[in-house]
Amino acid sequence: MTIEFVALALGADALGAVRFSCGQVVESLVLPIPGQRGPVEALRGIAGLPLVAHGLAPTRTLLDPALVPAASRWVDTQVLAAAVWPGAPDLTLPALSRRFGLPLNDDPASQAKATGLLLLRALAAAAALPLVAQALVAEVLPDATWIGPPPVSSSRTGVVPVPRGVDEAFAALTNSGLLARREGQLAYARAVAETFAEGGIRLLEAGPGTGKTIGYLIPLLLTLARQQGRAVIATRTRALQEQLWRRDLPSLRDSLGGNVPGALLKGRENYLCRRRFEEVRRQLIPREVLVPLLAWAAQTETGDLDELAALRTSQAGQEVLRHLPDIPYRCGVWACPFWDRCPSRLARDKARVARLVVVNHALLGADLASGGTILGPYDFLVVDEAHALPEAMRDALSATLSPAVIPRLLGELRRGSGGILSRLADAAGAAAAVEAWDRAVAAHRAFWATATATLSRETGRYGSPDIAPVAPAGAILSDALAGLADAVAQIAQNLPDEDASRARSVGSDVRRLADLVSYLLRPAAEETVFWYARDPYGLTLAASPVDVGETLGAALWPSVTGGILTSATLSVGDAGAALTRELGLDPATTRFATWPSPFPYDRVQAFVLRYLPHPDDPQCPEAVAATLRQILQVPRRALALFTSRRALAATAAHLGGTPHLVQGRDGEREQLLDRFRNHAPPVILLGLHTLWEGIDLPGEELELLVVVRLPFPVPTDPVTEAQTERILGRGGNPFQELFLPRAVLRLRQGVGRLVRTPTDRGALLLADPRLATHGYGETFLRALPVPARWVDDPDQLPVALARLFR
Repeated sequence: MTIEFVALALGADALGAVRFSCGQVVESLVLPIPGQRGPVEALRGIAGLPLVAHGLAPTRTLLDPALVPAASRWVDTQVLAAAVWPGAPDLTLPALSRRFGLPLNDDPASQAKATGLLLLRALAAAAALPLVAQALVAEVLPDATWIGPPPVSSSRTGVVPVPRGVDEAFAALTNSGLLARREGQLAYARAVAETFAEGGIRLLEAGPGTGKTIGYLIPLLLTLARQQGRAVIATRTRALQEQLWRRDLPSLRDSLGGNVPGALLKGRENYLCRRRFEEVRRQLIPREVLVPLLAWAAQTETGDLDELAALRTSQAGQEVLRHLPDIPYRCGVWACPFWDRCPSRLARDKARVARLVVVNHALLGADLASGGTILGPYDFLVVDEAHALPEAMRDALSATLSPAVIPRLLGELRRGSGGILSRLADAAGAAAAVEAWDRAVAAHRAFWATATATLSRETGRYGSPDIAPVAPAGAILSDALAGLADAVAQIAQNLPDEDASRARSVGSDVRRLADLVSYLLRPAAEETVFWYARDPYGLTLAASPVDVGETLGAALWPSVTGGILTSATLSVGDAGAALTRELGLDPATTRFATWPSPFPYDRVQAFVLRYLPHPDDPQCPEAVAATLRQILQVPRRALALFTSRRALAATAAHLGGTPHLVQGRDGEREQLLDRFRNHAPPVILLGLHTLWEGIDLPGEELELLVVVRLPFPVPTDPVTEAQTERILGRGGNPFQELFLPRAVLRLRQGVGRLVRTPTDRGALLLADPRLATHGYGETFLRALPVPARWVDDPDQLPVALARLFR
């Protein structure tokens, strides 16, 4: 079938119109916007063809109904792209054009042409979808026959021989143009290979630009290709998991051969529950959400909800996604009609037999806490961003309870007409279960009212005397939950398989919560710190290990044949001794090596602003704001890193009309970074903990970095308090062993945001005068990539920055 259409794009004062026939541009026009009554005949000439636009509303509204009848056939390439590529994180025309290499500039004709080419690309991609998904895509097209032929597969055939060693692999990849030779990366890879061959644990610190991901993947793949065994790679975040799995691993596996079976595994709630999906799809959902959701569900091979990134950009999409995750207490297990197609079960099953599994720190910790039931035994372990491993392990080994946890479970039992007890009101034992449910609800309210009134500070530790007033209400809640669990178990005996399985699952979790309440109200364990904290959602009770190293030293490291802990920041001039101690590694056998960043830092300068007041001075926020306004006289993008939300808010209050973005107020991390990248300079982003690491702002995206305060741990943090007491108890120095190493590592992470490529330039501004007035300042300054200059007069700063950026 011959496909003819006109792609339209609206500019500031003109309309681009490009006519396509048989996949080729046959006519291109730039017309005055219809309201100005331009060449009417030209518009009439195209009005009989299907009209295509990226985001229909503005174009459709401006076109004169007399020239383009309301019945005209329209295609919105934004809606089509969401259906065909539901995993695309950005569905704007510029983003999709970059993704597919489509030429695009600012004039309407170019935008219209890109829109038409994008339509053709989407039609070709749609042809490769399953028939069910094609039918859904066809709903947004004038004719189902528009879906074009599938693209020709370009997969390679033939067996690639496995290189005999790291040097041979690097030579082959370099000769083929897949890898640029970097001596530091090769030396790093040799150290990884040596560790896997000889055994033991090694800490490898590699500065930005070393290429550590490829550096550990090559020897790991070669090791697995040559011998039996399993390996786990743990990245810090799901985003880094995705990058490694979808970008780094495929090219190396194709090039190095070996065909090592691998799997990407995330936490259970990152996967689709197909039973919940069937319930949700029957509800009233906006078309722009339903079409890509149904198309994705029909074609997804993994059920990974991260593939639906496009839906997270709208409130309607977020609301639908909230109901789709696979949550344990909702699961009917083997009795579920979708059990054989359950994405999370299939992902776990695949991971257990895979020889290479990519997880994140949180899942590695969850596996440790479960006794290895998630991943199964493995021989080799690579932990990327290993500086963050202690915190992740502590989170995994902690027990927490907040006011929202129990109601979520109770809602599964009784919520309008949808809960198990509501639907099975006539079942034997249902009345008793409802009474038990009512008692649990009342006990839950009374418990949190008492706890909130008793534990009145923002955060703190608690012992038996502190929690004693809460204990009676806690005992009532624990007994009520245990009684409810018994009642649910009783009613489950008389239910059909799926309902019985779900009831038993919920009942089991209710009983676990009863035990958790009892545990948190008996703070006696010496190795555990019991604490509480308040946030906007209420009070949280928690119990955390004081020393995660003891657990790791007993349960993790002895089971690993060879392990690599790597990051750009592992040491504070101590060869990784502080991290070795915190992770429970044997300092006698744990080896350390470091490679500096290969980036030239000749275009980077560091300044210590000695003229600013002490960070605790009430005048400090105003003085910092004045400095931020001053540095923006040199129009660049700047990032100011804070250690507390209070200091950030106080500083922002003094910025007035200075172009700035505030984390939390103007969005959270990813949304905020997108706004920052797209904001013309000058602009400053005021950020908190999540912006100190793990963000990539190369080139002109970031050229000024301000560290407002040295990032020491908060001494009143409950876990930090307990660790301080333990160090003092054995005669140690908490400042040297705990506070200073963590602050220096944190500073190094923050400073690393400034230089991400060999050509980056910029200025690092350290706004904490304690660097000059306290003896430990030299330790921080030695950790910087360049020597720092003292600034005693604020008027010197704009001059120095202007000289740097001229």
